[in-house]
Amino acid sequence: MKNPRMLNSLGQASGQSWAFFIVLAVIVQIFSGCGKAQRASIGNGVDSPIAMASHPTLPITYVLNAVLGGEYETGSLQSFSLSAGASPQLLSAQNSPRLGTAIAVAKTGEFLMAGFSGSTPEIQVYLLDKNGAATQSAQEFDRLTLPAGRIGTLQVVRLAGQQDWTVVASSADRSYEAQIFVYQYSPLTGFRKLLSTPGDFYSPSRDSILGAYSLAWGSPVVFESLGILAAFPYGTLGYLGLNPTALDWLSGKAATTNALSDLRTVSTLVVDLNRLISGAVVESSLGYAPIAFNENGKPGNPNADASSSENASYSFRTSYQSAYAIDSSSSYCVPNSPVASLAINTAVVATNGQSVDVIALGGFNAVAAQLRTRLEQGERQPVLGNVLIPQPVSMASQMPELTDIRTLIPQFQLIQSSGLCTLAWLRVEQRRSSLGAEKSRLQIVTAQSAAEQAQVESPLLGLASFSVNGSSILTGSFGTNQLQQFKFDGSKIQAGGLFQ
Repeated sequence: MKNPRMLNSLGQASGQSWAFFIVLAVIVQIFSGCGKAQRASIGNGVDSPIAMASHPTLPITYVLNAVLGGEYETGSLQSFSLSAGASPQLLSAQNSPRLGTAIAVAKTGEFLMAGFSGSTPEIQVYLLDKNGAATQSAQEFDRLTLPAGRIGTLQVVRLAGQQDWTVVASSADRSYEAQIFVYQYSPLTGFRKLLSTPGDFYSPSRDSILGAYSLAWGSPVVFESLGILAAFPYGTLGYLGLNPTALDWLSGKAATTNALSDLRTVSTLVVDLNRLISGAVVESSLGYAPIAFNENGKPGNPNADASSSENASYSFRTSYQSAYAIDSSSSYCVPNSPVASLAINTAVVATNGQSVDVIALGGFNAVAAQLRTRLEQGERQPVLGNVLIPQPVSMASQMPELTDIRTLIPQFQLIQSSGLCTLAWLRVEQRRSSLGAEKSRLQIVTAQSAAEQAQVESPLLGLASFSVNGSSILTGSFGTNQLQQFKFDGSKIQAGGLFQ
């Protein structure tokens, strides 16, 4: 028997997410294309641009064309300039495998990595010259094969004090099969595996009174200055336990180590990457920080009763769509008003449900400090205390036009313009049987209230991704196979030209 409460935390995401429909379309098109003798070359064309990222110092954005429809023999990696005029300008195009679903650029601008989700998922390294032009590395060790599954996110970071790079990839977004892979990468020797979740630290047991249940985390983020990775709970499968109430936990009435419950199921997974890189075993390199907030995205009140306004809806929270780390030293810019409170060691998450809210979880500097103290004392996989501090960023309830419309926020970015450094994201509608026809809007935090924040609805349908370069935004549509540039002037978003 499965625990309905825990299953419900994730069940809404399975089978309905935008990612599921993309994968389904890929499978159908692959099999319907069998028997074709030859397909055309994609050349400079655009087809299913579902992943993009910007150069850290140059006005260049890279676009992966996944070719979901199977019209072309290959996909492509394109480079666009966003500095000339109101339309993106194509600089170069290089053939790549099809089904490119993730891309990340090293902050030094030396290389980028692209993730391809074919029958054999892999990550490939592309070298970048001084002008930002990309060329696939000829070194065999610059190709990494991953277990089967769609590569959802890809990050390449260099931690403080480390010479090599840390690569974090996730697969099977928002499902029970979600996994996170962590590798150390050297341009001289290639990849070395450090961790995969949850298999490297969790083993189901028939002897447990809580059942032989499985755990899943996703939407990983890295705080480079802290040297930690954080991933967010997607839910459990087969869990027979019952956790204490969030208010009892907040009030100190519930022990964090309890044979009848497992707070890992409602916790952020936190990994000390520096310990892991130095050779510590996985179980001595990670811990957990429970997540709880009320319907307003705020913490509960341990001094009030359960029926109070702060506590009536206060509970542990699972199931997230995406996340973004605002780091004290490595973020693109330092957030200021109206999001100045997000400037220090904060993860911004999008909840997964009918009402998709944007919540900030602050205090990851305290998480890192407490985790290291507990690990140094010899604890393995400790469950931390009440260290994460929630606060609302944008609540869907403040936008009446979203009533009864299920949406998805696939990614976040920071954007800077006219002295303002703030948070931006793409919100995509999810409607039944509407692959490629979903409406989308860009939203930028220019005010505390979601209703007053800068927004613009894209004329393109089926947007899947966006990137930020300075004050320019580039979006990609797999519904119309077009790219569109937007400009942010610090208060409003203006639509620019198209590339198709």
